[in-house]
Amino acid sequence: MAEFWRDADDTDPVRMRIQIDQLLSSAQCSDARGLFERASLEDFLGEESAAVPLYEASLSHGLDVDRENQARIQLASSLRNVGRQDDALRVLEEFEFSTEYLSARNAFVALAWWDKGEGAQALRNALHAADP
Repeated sequence: MAEFWRDADDTDPVRMRIQIDQLLSSAQCSDARGLFERASLEDFLGEESAAVPLYEASLSHGLDVDRENQARIQLASSLRNVGRQDDALRVLEEFEFSTEYLSARNAFVALAWWDKGEGAQALRNALHAADP
């Protein structure tokens, strides 16, 4: 999977979808992991609307702690990109992120507040993300 992401090329989405299907069918990974990887691919390809339900499904199937942190941040980013800032904030604020993800969480909270037109709140979160 690491090699797939290292060589990822968004100029050929069909090839990438075929490759990830082949990788996931041959790998011994959980349904949650497979959904997460597919969501990540759709996100990478700029198909955030397709990524959102896949992220949500991966979370409901039970990801390991590290990928759950990643999936929640990536889900919030996709929600934000499709104009669902309140949902993005909910995803980011209703979960206790691992320490290594707090800066990323705070940065995406800041972006969501900015998109909502709440510049002061966005700035507070951005500053907190820069120096937790």
